[in-house]
Amino acid sequence: MPLFDALARDTRHAFRGLIRDRAFAVTAILTFALCLGANVALFAVVNAVLIRPLPYPHAEQLVTVYNRYPKAGVERAGASVPHYLERRAGVAAFAEAGAFRPSGNTIGEAGSPDRVESMNVTPSFFRVLGVTPVLGRAFTDEEGFYGKNNVIVLSDGFWRQKFGGDPGIIGKTVRMDGAAQTIIGVMPPNFRFGTNKPQLWTPLCFSDDDRKPDHRHANNMAMIARLKPDANLSAAQSQVDTLNQQTFAQDPYAKIVLDAGFGTTVGDLHESFVREVRPVLLLLQAGVLVLLLIGAVNLTNLLLVRASARSKELSLRQVLGAGRMKLARQLVTETLLLAMVGGILGLGLGWIGLRGLVLLGSDLLPLAGRVGLDANVLLIAFGATIGFGLLLAAPVVWHSIHGNLATALSVESRGGTTTRAAHRLRHSLIVAQFALAFVLLAGAGLLGLSFTRVLAVQPGFQPENVLTGQIPLPWSNYKEPKLRVAFTQRLEQELRALPGVTSVGLSSMVPFGGNVDQNAVSIEGRALAPGESLQAHYTGGVTGDYFAALGIPLQEGRLLTDDDTAKDLAVCVIDADVARRYWPAGGALGHRLFRGVPSEKEPPFTIVGIAGVIKQNDLADRQAPGAVYFPYAKYASLGIMVTLRTAQSPAAAGPALRAAVLRVDPELPVEDLMTLTARIDESLVNRRSPLLLAGLFAAVALLLAAVGLYGVLAYAVAQRRREIGVRMALGALPQQIRLQFLGLGARLVVAGAVLGGIGAWLTGRAMANLLFGVGAVDATVFAATAAVLTVVALAACLWPAARAAQVPPMEALRGE
Repeated sequence: MPLFDALARDTRHAFRGLIRDRAFAVTAILTFALCLGANVALFAVVNAVLIRPLPYPHAEQLVTVYNRYPKAGVERAGASVPHYLERRAGVAAFAEAGAFRPSGNTIGEAGSPDRVESMNVTPSFFRVLGVTPVLGRAFTDEEGFYGKNNVIVLSDGFWRQKFGGDPGIIGKTVRMDGAAQTIIGVMPPNFRFGTNKPQLWTPLCFSDDDRKPDHRHANNMAMIARLKPDANLSAAQSQVDTLNQQTFAQDPYAKIVLDAGFGTTVGDLHESFVREVRPVLLLLQAGVLVLLLIGAVNLTNLLLVRASARSKELSLRQVLGAGRMKLARQLVTETLLLAMVGGILGLGLGWIGLRGLVLLGSDLLPLAGRVGLDANVLLIAFGATIGFGLLLAAPVVWHSIHGNLATALSVESRGGTTTRAAHRLRHSLIVAQFALAFVLLAGAGLLGLSFTRVLAVQPGFQPENVLTGQIPLPWSNYKEPKLRVAFTQRLEQELRALPGVTSVGLSSMVPFGGNVDQNAVSIEGRALAPGESLQAHYTGGVTGDYFAALGIPLQEGRLLTDDDTAKDLAVCVIDADVARRYWPAGGALGHRLFRGVPSEKEPPFTIVGIAGVIKQNDLADRQAPGAVYFPYAKYASLGIMVTLRTAQSPAAAGPALRAAVLRVDPELPVEDLMTLTARIDESLVNRRSPLLLAGLFAAVALLLAAVGLYGVLAYAVAQRRREIGVRMALGALPQQIRLQFLGLGARLVVAGAVLGGIGAWLTGRAMANLLFGVGAVDATVFAATAAVLTVVALAACLWPAARAAQVPPMEALRGE
């Protein structure tokens, strides 16, 4: 088999050559491995989250259905029970539809309760996804009604952790929220839905009130559906739009919601999961691809330098009879061998990089459980390795077998220097390196400046020394609002007695807690203009020293007090944003507003105070919907948020808080216990992680560009050593030689900076939605990037230029 014999000989020859030139081989392999490893790690995430279909049968048929009210400032509002029931029965394109609501349940006996994440789902939920339990069964339609819903399905992880993986668990009962629940199923180990990580599922039931027409826009759950095999998104969207038009006749709020721009979107479920993370992941993937290009350019320069050093050897082999195809095959084999070794090492670095991405929050991404080096990632990595190996070999082959044999063999030629075309090629590659490095460095600078400006935003409250936690109240024990109010009063007394606690606030929400509702309000006596919509504002119920605990300032009037909750008064406090929206000239105190539309069921609330504006979910929130605070008695949710301001470290008050809750009700746990500063820090993960990765990519790119520039200049000095000696013998001064090479480096860097500036401007425009308080072009960032590149380039040029100025004329003239 002569072909395989030839390949084996070429491989052995290439291996021996790389062993002889160990410094070059190690540099090239590490460069390729580093660039490929970064791409492998990030592509594994992109592949799992953005490319691979959802892990359900015929995932392309799965859709999400949600309402929106854009004129009221609500782009995504979920679905209501009436809408869900109507669409499930009336949309022919849907083979099946389901609904779900993230929740939590208390597991365990009195005195040692444990809160677990759960999800309320309709019995059809698992049928929509096409997933069945590995043990037992899923919910039946009959179990979707109150009185028959005392059944649960466990996740595989919770089953193994809590029950030791007992295969006889089906049919056993567990105490949950103070009542016995029967375990009927265990889901597969890899089952996950979006970013939710429930440990168990319970039936989602609808009351008679939930089904009434006046709850048509409650939007208190999410809806998914599976399309029929012969249906598509456009058909489903058209049918839902038609159904909406038909139901307006029974909708008591038809005019109001139409003025708010009401509409329903039927969208791909996968796209719904990844819509928020897609821009960031694509940006980072583009960044590591640029890094790979910089590495490829660097390797091309290294290989060209090595080929120039071997030009006499290769030319001699041609003179002695070696064909061009044989030499080309040998050079390609050497380059592929380098790429393959670098690729194997790059896979290892990619696996390590995946572990590092977990520390940056990749486990919080939707579908993150599937991230790994699967067959797709390995295949792409192998293809990229072979492809880049062949691309890197092309210029080397062209340079090595198309040169002038007589010139290459002449020892008396101009120092054995390479042709002008080769010089231009290497210089062009250096310019490309610095241009790409400029793009990465400027992009990282824009992200860094944006992050700095986000950190500079004042949240409107004082987060230091504040501890927050959530206490879930089970429906079975706290059905009536008066029972929840009584619990808050008893708990407040216990918490005020804790040592070191200076203020106690109880509420239905807390800033950066992810539980702030948005609801519309109506102003008494203020008629809407034609086409004008009600506006949604942050709303919640508070009691105790909520404003003092958070440090929210009072601007006018008074704050809500315990008496407002105890006496069930219809009063409220608004923030300055709401006051400016409806009363721009002032005078908001004493006016009254309704929650939602005016109704005889609930009297209007009198505005008794105006508080300062605070950030509720994101420091970089550009919207200003404003907030309305009601007495807790008027907004008695089943989840109570505790806010404690302490004189000492807030984390130290955690055990005392848990003990106080157990004294009031031994069956209630405290979950999501965090300091307020930790909540703010957690909200910045989506900005901090891309910044750290972009900075890392930029640093590596800068290093590669500097090494590339140093290599080209150092090689130029070595190649032109005889020429430099002649010039110095004829009177050239060392500083003139030094300036010549510094000038060459400066010209290459300036050309790279100009091209990089254009690329950075385009990159800034692409990143516009990810930036805060920063434009696509920022003079400070661009100037700093140019300065850093200049310093790095100067450092890379100094040593070769100094060596050129120190060439002894007689030594250079004596030999090669």
